[in-house]
Amino acid sequence: MVVKRCLHRRARVYINFEKERLFKCELCGLVFNRVMKTKPEKLYKNYYRNEIGGRFGLGIESVIKMFRFFRAFKVWLIVGRLDRSVLDVGSGRGFMLYYLRKYFGFKKVVGTQISKPALEFSRRRLGLTVYDGDLIKLKLPSGSFNVITIWHVLEHVKDPEGYLAEMRRLLKRGGKLVVEVPNFASWTRKWTGCYWLGLDLKYHLSFFDYESLEGLLEKYGFMVKKRHNFSLEYSSFISSQSIISWLTKSDQVFFNWLQKPDWDWRILFYGSLFLVLMPLCFLVNILLYFSNRGEVLLLVAEKLK
Repeated sequence: MVVKRCLHRRARVYINFEKERLFKCELCGLVFNRVMKTKPEKLYKNYYRNEIGGRFGLGIESVIKMFRFFRAFKVWLIVGRLDRSVLDVGSGRGFMLYYLRKYFGFKKVVGTQISKPALEFSRRRLGLTVYDGDLIKLKLPSGSFNVITIWHVLEHVKDPEGYLAEMRRLLKRGGKLVVEVPNFASWTRKWTGCYWLGLDLKYHLSFFDYESLEGLLEKYGFMVKKRHNFSLEYSSFISSQSIISWLTKSDQVFFNWLQKPDWDWRILFYGSLFLVLMPLCFLVNILLYFSNRGEVLLLVAEKLK
């Protein structure tokens, strides 16, 4: 399948922040940063901790493992009667793949990872097959997998169209692609602006709403079968942190502290705000489940030919 990629020649400035500008292509609707300021290998070098292959402390990693089990359960439900072979692009520490193999009968579980601590953890501690490097450069055999998942990775890559083309090549006919990204059309993004946690301008290069993501999937020979706008893992937290940052005009203090828990008296204040806002944000996100305004987009698409 030969597809002409959009070169964003009709892009215009869409949002001006104090130090950053986002552009929107009038042809494909994608919102994006112009350039990556740091090479990926250097940018993600310390994305995960060396000693444990994780990002968080204070028992948060145990909660994340639980969420990875639920991811594995979702994939199992999506696969149905397909042969159970899966590629997870940007597989983190590999817990989803580990659970798919251990509890859900997947015989072929493969990941990709560019962060060395997470890569070594996946290989040595979990015994997984995880490739070191960018998916496009790996040149894996065509038609190798029945399912490919890419959770909160597509927004990080410089060439999302190239990734979709490569994932299509790697899927068998009728195979399923599972994509989850932050939703640029979310209710708190429109409200909180530059304080929206999903922006993460240090790492995120592209920003998707339902129309732009579905358009890309259809362009590369996929048909969207399912979509969700709610994530138990992300939705309430993104909403709460974004609103708190907007109210206090601060830079994601609580989220940053979870990654590096050095004592800061302000955490008592921010933690109290979270206790108040999380239940309310959970309710709002549940009510927005069938809208296009949830904090995340999860699309399940099928390769047509």
